[in-house]
Amino acid sequence: MTAFCAQISRDVAEPLPGTGGHPGSNLLLSWPSGRWSKTFNQARDMTTGEVDAIVALAEAGRRLNLIDRKTQSSTTHRAYLMPESRAFDVPRSGLIGFLCALHSGQSLAAWEVPVVPDSVVLCCTHGKKDRCCAKFGNASYKALTAAAETRPEAIEIWQSTHLGGCRLATSILVFPQARKYGRVDADLADAFLEAEVQDRPFLPCYRGDRLLTPAQQVAEVAVREQLSQQNVWPEALALESDIDLDGGRKKIILHWQSGTDHGQFGALLTPHSVRRFGTCAAMDDDEEPIVHDTWQVVSVMSEDQLIDLLPH
Repeated sequence: MTAFCAQISRDVAEPLPGTGGHPGSNLLLSWPSGRWSKTFNQARDMTTGEVDAIVALAEAGRRLNLIDRKTQSSTTHRAYLMPESRAFDVPRSGLIGFLCALHSGQSLAAWEVPVVPDSVVLCCTHGKKDRCCAKFGNASYKALTAAAETRPEAIEIWQSTHLGGCRLATSILVFPQARKYGRVDADLADAFLEAEVQDRPFLPCYRGDRLLTPAQQVAEVAVREQLSQQNVWPEALALESDIDLDGGRKKIILHWQSGTDHGQFGALLTPHSVRRFGTCAAMDDDEEPIVHDTWQVVSVMSEDQLIDLLPH
């Protein structure tokens, strides 16, 4: 019987919060998914010049993911710079010129198009990287595509190469907000898009703000869940303090703002670990499970309550 690392991650209750990290500078480049290689930023039919240009961008700090969808031309590449929300249509014959212009900071006006969707939703279906992304990712991609077609908002759903965290399939990344998700199963597609069109993180699958540390992401998600129970959906959530306590614990305070309302919540965290596999290949090679260190929320309360409870 075939085993899946994503199922084992669920079985050991590996938390999603704390895994939301992602590079800040992104290029999304359409390429037919049947030609993707195992490497997330390369395809089997790329020329040496195209690969060299992509490697140069990567070395300069630009993350490149290949994307695809049924309506995309196989001869013209759609490219997005995110989170800048800039879109481009690039013929295959001009691809190296576009990549080199981007790398050198030259004008991209010759390829730029004026219409950019409100949201670009990437759904990892990179089966050549990990079979979980094929099994779970393809089902979610189809469900998200069908759900988006019934909505009036300008939402584009794309298949994507590896987004990080194969064991958390289905992995999803939403731009320009750069919100990262895991375990977005097909039956969650409608609820997921409903939250996103309201510019709200879909909390059941949210992995945390990419700009925060893993511990801070765990606190962020816990605070957002607490606020959601009061029907408060903050437009801004900022780190106030991150304090180390005895026993390896942490006290993390976050300031939230929703319209004219604002306040603070704190989260008390304790170290936690699970044993899981990073990929299906690791299981196939009879490797031992990896000990994954994370954080567990002990309590979420107002800052005053935390100050009263714990010594400085």
